[in-house]
Amino acid sequence: MNELQIVSLEKTEISTWDFESIKAELTQALSVYKSMVYTDESIKSAKDDKAVLAKVKKLIEDQRKAYKAKCLAPYDAIEPQIKEIVGMIEEQRVLIDDVVKDYTERQKREKEEEVKKYYDKKAFVLGDVAQPLFSKILDPKWLNASTSKSKYEEGIQEAIVKAKSDLDAIRAINSPFVDTLIEKYVETLSLDDAKAKHEELVMAASKAGLNQTSASSEIAEKSVAPVVSNDTDGVVVKIHANQSQMNQICDFMKAIGVTYEIQ
Repeated sequence: MNELQIVSLEKTEISTWDFESIKAELTQALSVYKSMVYTDESIKSAKDDKAVLAKVKKLIEDQRKAYKAKCLAPYDAIEPQIKEIVGMIEEQRVLIDDVVKDYTERQKREKEEEVKKYYDKKAFVLGDVAQPLFSKILDPKWLNASTSKSKYEEGIQEAIVKAKSDLDAIRAINSPFVDTLIEKYVETLSLDDAKAKHEELVMAASKAGLNQTSASSEIAEKSVAPVVSNDTDGVVVKIHANQSQMNQICDFMKAIGVTYEIQ
């Protein structure tokens, strides 16, 4: 890789280079460097060789950058005009898109009202939890214009049957915390989550020295200590507990029908 080859590349435009020939010459030249073993005594030679390679690399990179700029020059000249007309189109497209989105949302709201009316007719079997369950059962696909009435009605019926089956399974556990379990189901629409909540509460009751059957009647007595008892609306209590314990206490209170307020 001598100075003559470098000068030769430098004086020609990159578009005229014979890359296959250059790669062949480079392969031969670089093989010499690969076979070199540099020692402390020959460190000057290593520095010189490094400088030669850096010079060749810079020459090629400079040529590449110059050619790229030359190729891009015509594009750079028209790019601002292209962006301007694209911007004009996009501005109008956004305005129309807003109209389309508004129409689509109104259609979905109307479709949701239809779906809700049918749900209300069929969901009486779910009792008090029918209304809070609707938002969980609702499948967004039912609101698409492409979804037929028969399709969403079929989906609603299947969802109600499943929810009824899950609720029956929760009640069949005969848990003293059944209200809390149903709340958990309404929140997650998951029978597994409700069962897991039951196990969590049973374990908490056990740690508190309560058994499952007596937990509902004993929890208020063993878990908290009333500090004010002359309130006409109930008993005021003060509880010292971490967040996990507080969650468990609240679950217990819900399970036995106690209303409470956290300040």
